[in-house]
Amino acid sequence: MKRKSMRSPRRIDFSHKALAAIPLNDKAPPPEDSISWALWLECRDIAEQTLSTDYLQGIKNGNLDPNIYGQYTLQDAVYCHHAQDDYQAIEKRALADGHPQLAAFAKARYDRYVSYNTETFNDWHIADAKAVSPGDAAQAYIDLEHLIANKWHPIYGVIGMIPCDQLWTWLATEMTGDFGSGNLYSFWITENADWGGAYRLGNFVDDWFAEHRRNYDRDAALFVYRSCMTCELNFFKSACGQTLSPMPEKGSV
Repeated sequence: MKRKSMRSPRRIDFSHKALAAIPLNDKAPPPEDSISWALWLECRDIAEQTLSTDYLQGIKNGNLDPNIYGQYTLQDAVYCHHAQDDYQAIEKRALADGHPQLAAFAKARYDRYVSYNTETFNDWHIADAKAVSPGDAAQAYIDLEHLIANKWHPIYGVIGMIPCDQLWTWLATEMTGDFGSGNLYSFWITENADWGGAYRLGNFVDDWFAEHRRNYDRDAALFVYRSCMTCELNFFKSACGQTLSPMPEKGSV
């Protein structure tokens, strides 16, 4: 039986045909003075907190309870199930506003979620995704993406994709070379330590804002980025019953 990839299922599939016509640079990180890199640096504190969660320390040390790993996987899938339609909303709004490249990213994300949801629920023999209730952390992420998808300019939907790719890669990279031999979760570390997706997303966002400068709102971008990072942090915290961190409030970041 072929083992499934353990890369984050929420990381965008850059082989998707919708993205084929978009030039995407995955060879180098965004410049240090770029918009996307500045957002990352302003949220590094959340990344450090995430690395120290019981869940990630369990991954690093190889002693995470497999039941908790399975529970996280199901919560991740139910989150994707509830959030997938929001990416269709982003696609439609982007096309209506004359931004086909933004629509392409939303299309790729939507299709990735649909295929992941189908595969995961089939594997776990769950006939109806509604049978799995989202926990508080998953529901907060669902609500955030719904807000961004329906109320904000579509570019902020793409910005909201970066934290997952950037954070998971950073986490895996920080653990690379620091986990013991025979670690049950070595696959999680080795398969997520790939910067290509994060570089592509960051460089695309920077290039897009270079052409559409009037659409850039630093406070809005930081709110979206920091909120998504906090949702990632809380997702890991919730898996091990740790107290969730407060979500950012718009205007306070």
